[in-house]
Amino acid sequence: MIQSYFQAEKQGGFISLGIGILACSVGGGILLKAGSPFYTGLSIPLAVIGFIQITVGTSVARRSDLQADDLEKMLAESPLEFQALESPRMAVILRNLVTIKWVQVAFIVIGLALILLNQETNFLKGLGAGLFVQAGIMLLIDLFAAKRSKKYAEYVQHR
Repeated sequence: MIQSYFQAEKQGGFISLGIGILACSVGGGILLKAGSPFYTGLSIPLAVIGFIQITVGTSVARRSDLQADDLEKMLAESPLEFQALESPRMAVILRNLVTIKWVQVAFIVIGLALILLNQETNFLKGLGAGLFVQAGIMLLIDLFAAKRSKKYAEYVQHR
């Protein structure tokens, strides 16, 4: 279970990394082209959230294999220590995922409001479109992460 959980986390990290690279490339390209205000607004959340996706994705993908190996070793040597250390860590991760989910939902709502409240294709409408798309993608990725994390946390509790 440990290896499969961290393999899925690693895969999620690479997906986030790839989406972040794409978003930063598109956002940066749009910003450099200096098109209409709509596209300038669109580029900001693409680039900013894309940078976050790259940072988080790289971190998760890089540490997953070593973390899984260390935890497998700890479980084999001392199941009580494994549970005592890993259970609180997973509780924090699950709480953080709930907080992140609500931030993403807020970005989706703000993005949708900016899209719907602006009749013209302006900077704010572009900003809303970028927020809506990026937050929606991240929410989807994090919903899968939360599902995996809950299952793994239950595994940890029963060791």
